[in-house]
This record gives sequence, C-alpha cells and structure tokens, in this order.
Amino acid sequence: MNTLTDVITALSQLVEEAKTHNARSGYFASLYLQMTRAVKNGVDNNAFEDSPRMEKLVVIFAGRYVDAYQDWKNGQPCSSSWQIAFEETRNNRISVLQHVLCGINAHINLDLSIAASETMQNQPLAPLHNDFNRINEVIGSLAQEFQEKINTLSWPMRFVDNIGKENDEAVANFSITMARDAAWASANALHVLPANERSQYMLNLDKATHALAQKIIYPGFWPNLLFRLVKWFEPTEPSAVLAVLNNG
Repeated sequence: MNTLTDVITALSQLVEEAKTHNARSGYFASLYLQMTRAVKNGVDNNAFEDSPRMEKLVVIFAGRYVDAYQDWKNGQPCSSSWQIAFEETRNNRISVLQHVLCGINAHINLDLSIAASETMQNQPLAPLHNDFNRINEVIGSLAQEFQEKINTLSWPMRFVDNIGKENDEAVANFSITMARDAAWASANALHVLPANERSQYMLNLDKATHALAQKIIYPGFWPNLLFRLVKWFEPTEPSAVLAVLNNG
C-alpha cells in the first residue's frame, strides 16, 4: 500500500471478506475503514499541516494491521496484541464492543506509536505532533456515530457508559483520544532509542498491550455480567452486525 486510496481498498476487502464468511473480524475493520475515509477527507481538504506526511503515517499505520491480519489468517506469527484480538473473533463469547476495543487496543496502543516513529525516521518526532493530535478532531464525530451504531445492537449498551466512568484502565483507557495520547508518549520513548534497543521496547509494549486486551475480554465480575447481558441481546449472526456497522 502506498496511498490512502490503497488503504481504503485493502480495508474494504477485509470488510467484504468478513461479510462473505460471516466473520467477527469485520467488526474492527468496519470501524477502521470508516475512520480512514474520514482521515482521507481531511487530507483532501487540507485539514493537516502536512498532508503527504499524514498520508505516509496512515499507510504505515494501516499496513501493520493488514499485515498482522494476513499473517494470522495464514497461520504465521503476529504480535501477541493482535493474536489475542484475532483469536477472540473465532469465539462467540464477548460483545461487539469488546471486539472493537480489542482492535483499538492493538492498533493504537501498539501500532500507532511504532508507525509514528517510522514516519519520522531520522527526523525529530515533534513536528508530527500537531497533525497527530488533529486526527482526533477529524475522527471524533465518526467515532461517536460508530458508537451509536453499536448501541443500537443491544439495548443494555446504555448501561456500559457507567462502567466506563467507574472502572479503571480496563475500560477508561479506550477513549480513542486517551489511547492516542498514550501512543504519542510511547512513540517519543521509542524514537530516541538506539536501533539495537528498539526491538525489545516494542516487545515490551506488545506485552503491555496484550495485558490490556485480557482486561477487555475479562473485565471483572460485575462488568462481565453486564457485557454478557449486552451480548445476549445482540444479533447472533456476525453478518447482521456487519450490516448495522456499515450502514450509512
């Protein structure tokens, strides 16, 4: 992939593949596709300080997700953060929201910091910061719209916000804005490391991100009861969920 158009094509193919195979892997892909379209619209309308640089970041960023998915699908090793997220899509035990959060966790808490550092390879990272933050504004309304789609899948979703306000990092860490702030901090830490220390840092970051995924899947007794209730009222077929998530 070399352009935002290439990214959108690749993500569209993942969503269509999920529809064809009735696969839960399409839940996060649907969100990501819609967000990428919003970012492309921002690039096309000069919403960023440096549009070519932003396009480069998005291509690198998306490439990590697409490559991880293809590796997992083909039985090849991928990061443990993506491994746990993808493996969970084979099971019918967590809610749609939890599946999407597992994807957000792996992609933002792990992939984004690495992609930001790679985008600014051999350059200071700081000039990227404004555009890095501006993505929050571009995708913020889209994220809310997607959340509303998820809410329509199961009426008990209205109670999940209360968990987010009371629980610790298991839920609170998944405001996209908060996750991106953490990714920026990790990008800064990674960017100043010598080449021979980067792999170990990324491995440690992957382990920490995997631990957060486990908290999403097993959030504790009371949150788990609520998520089970949410799941009980969700459509049983992934294809029905995908139709809602990709509507409009």
